[in-house]
Amino acid sequence: MAQSKMPRRPAMLDAARADAIIGDEDPAASAAVAHTAAWALMGVGDETFTDADVARLRETVRTSGVDTIAHVWSRSPEFTLPGALWRVYLLHEWYHRDPLLVAERYAEGSRAPIIQGLEAPVELRPLSLIMEEVDSLLRGDLTDDDLEYVLGEASRAMRVLAAGEAGALWIEDPADPLAHRVTMRHSALLVTADELDVAAREAAVGTLD
Repeated sequence: MAQSKMPRRPAMLDAARADAIIGDEDPAASAAVAHTAAWALMGVGDETFTDADVARLRETVRTSGVDTIAHVWSRSPEFTLPGALWRVYLLHEWYHRDPLLVAERYAEGSRAPIIQGLEAPVELRPLSLIMEEVDSLLRGDLTDDDLEYVLGEASRAMRVLAAGEAGALWIEDPADPLAHRVTMRHSALLVTADELDVAAREAAVGTLD
């Protein structure tokens, strides 16, 4: 995506500044911080967020984890880059918290006669490989050129997970830190997969904001 399309962003994204802005009632300021974090993770800055700032943010994520910035994406619309990364982040967290359970659901889904949104015959990749790519994206190891592929693969994985029948694997407690429509309900998981497909298509033509 061309840098000229990027909104103006704060020059610094330290934790205190991010928390202060997210606590404000200014939606534009919150959106600016979310976009700053998302695009910097992809290696993209602008005139107010320098290459040095981008490098520092990516290094922080690689050493301390994406949790350090992911919270600023939580209110972002699904049709934006931070919104797409938030949905991928929840899948990432779900998988790493319960890898065996999520893998079981994926295996069951892969055996389903019909996987909504995927045309038969469906050739599925191992979930572990998809999650390695998701991890790389959320570590800042990839760039915006990789968004179409990784978002698309995350969408496919969600469709397979939705096709699984291990109902005990769903997160049912609304107080759970990962309780979100990405992880709580079959139909909503499919909606999220649709949203990621849209984001992937936008990324392919350089219009994902």
